[in-house]
Amino acid sequence: MDATQQLRRAWRVALLFAGIAAGALVGMGWLLLRPAAGGAGDGGAGSGENTALFDPELRREALAELVARGQGVWDAHPDPAVARLLQPNLKGRALEAITIDSNELGLREKSFALPKPAGTTRVVFLGDSFVMGYGVKADDRVGVHLEKLLREDDPSGAPLECLHLGVNTWNVYSECAYLRRQLAVLKPDLVVQIAIRNDLDDNPAARGMGALGMWWPRFPERADAFLYVEGPRFAFGTKENSWLLFGLDWESRQRFTEAGSEVGRLARAVEAAGGKYLLFNSYSGLLATAQQHLAKELAPAQSVPFPSSFNKDERFRNSKSDAHWNRAGHEQVALFLHEVIRTRGLLPKCKLVERPAAKAVVERLLPEAERELERPATLKGLLERRTIAPALDFRRIDDDSAAQVHGGVVRGGLLSAYASLIVRCEGRATLKVSGRGLGRPEIDGVTVTVFVDDQAVGTLQPKGAAPFAATFAVPPELAKQTFVSVRFQADDFAYALPDLRACQVAVLETVELTGG
Repeated sequence: MDATQQLRRAWRVALLFAGIAAGALVGMGWLLLRPAAGGAGDGGAGSGENTALFDPELRREALAELVARGQGVWDAHPDPAVARLLQPNLKGRALEAITIDSNELGLREKSFALPKPAGTTRVVFLGDSFVMGYGVKADDRVGVHLEKLLREDDPSGAPLECLHLGVNTWNVYSECAYLRRQLAVLKPDLVVQIAIRNDLDDNPAARGMGALGMWWPRFPERADAFLYVEGPRFAFGTKENSWLLFGLDWESRQRFTEAGSEVGRLARAVEAAGGKYLLFNSYSGLLATAQQHLAKELAPAQSVPFPSSFNKDERFRNSKSDAHWNRAGHEQVALFLHEVIRTRGLLPKCKLVERPAAKAVVERLLPEAERELERPATLKGLLERRTIAPALDFRRIDDDSAAQVHGGVVRGGLLSAYASLIVRCEGRATLKVSGRGLGRPEIDGVTVTVFVDDQAVGTLQPKGAAPFAATFAVPPELAKQTFVSVRFQADDFAYALPDLRACQVAVLETVELTGG
């Protein structure tokens, strides 16, 4: 290859590198200066720079270099429900409290064969940071312990593996989408989906440099309106989490309903593909609420509750402030699951032996969890300590009123393209909203649709920086409810300083339910 051909190939690789990560300019320099092997020839359609985008070898080359030179850990996924995975083939990359490796698929897991080889027994753990193993080494996770137990049950050495398909802050919807869309090649014999109490949160995207974004790609029209339990503390600098996980209002209940439908859909698909499905319900503190919604389409043998006390036991937590399981916690869960799998026949190809230690764990924890289901925790004490009011004044926000914001409103009442609040109703039949425009002429004429639960009750149309005040009738069937969701959905927005990444529509001052 002559010098001209080498330069052309290097330039194609550089263009590809820039296309994959526009911010990785240092990588472009590396690719321009390195010697290149092979070539596309002179002239013709095959020599155009754009063909680099479709050259698998060059794509792998550029991606590997991006990962090696990067600092973050996340990589975007084309499925907007899934949003992101880890960057592929990470080695010793720091992620907050842990150092992680990843496989070629972007999972914190060893490489495994796809399609699954004949004769292999494959158990898949599906979930979020608990499955990914936040705060522990990869070899300390539940699947590693369970795989050891299962191998001891079968000394023949037949192929068997437990895999962890888990990503920090994935929610139930994302987990189900990721697994369901690859069942034909993954072919799990058993899927254990671990449900945790933040599994109704939105699922953040990956930014270009491998950091987390503040939007869920599934809802591009919502821009940066991100709904999650801890949101109020970051949006307002207050102390309380939101009420999103409790199932008290429409926003929370519809997320539960959707998650339960996706769980049922996944379970049916797993069973149709010849496997078994088990929902491990560890929705700490609200076990009965999660069981009611998430297991609604499951057979009794397809779900098992896990008591809230376990996640509060410091022997099994990373720390007092971190409820993720430590090594001892993962070991206990593995023993619990071994006994559940054995007694329910969830791995019919495996001859599982009774283990006194596993049986003892189940005999201690399962009755406690079942009692928790029979006598669900009431919110009376919590609602006496924390107020859910019929009115919010964003000019004078406090801990309790900030916690009524599921997301989409931040300090100063700045309203994003989507926002959702929980408000006490109890017969109040009138909704009053006041605020002012942003003073951004590029969005004069923006329409903000106002909803009570899922019903549109009217619109706002902020103009310039002028104040606005509007009154809407609450549908009678909704006015009877204890709590309702008041929601705002805009059809346009403006970028805000300093970095032009916040997407804003107006300023809310008050939201109030009133009247009889």
